[in-house]
Amino acid sequence: MGYTTYDFYQNKYYGDSIEESLFPKWESRASDKLNQLTYGHINEDTLKEFDERIQKATCALADLLYQIDFKTNHASDEKGGNVKSMSSGGRSISFGTNETLVDKVLNDKGAQNRLCYDTVCEYLSGTGVLYAGV
Repeated sequence: MGYTTYDFYQNKYYGDSIEESLFPKWESRASDKLNQLTYGHINEDTLKEFDERIQKATCALADLLYQIDFKTNHASDEKGGNVKSMSSGGRSISFGTNETLVDKVLNDKGAQNRLCYDTVCEYLSGTGVLYAGV
């Protein structure tokens, strides 16, 4: 079950990194991850009460998961790597150390999960849906 739409992503969350054709894939993965991080506490009642916050959390998570995937697949090329300098003639590329948060968590699933949780907390803290107890 998805929690948001591409229209919301573009017009209310103001997302611009995921193309419309790719959005269903990343929204689905973000919704699944959100269900995991909220221990399945998102239901009809919480959707009614916190609809916009849940949608924004889903969008932020979709963006993050998309970036992690993109960086993982393009870590050693000029598209996704940290290019420090580039020459054209003999084609020389130097990669720098100006790492982003996403770069820092690429090889650590635990760190990726913490970053996902921190991302979701931005929107859902104080709602009770992140509570692990009963």
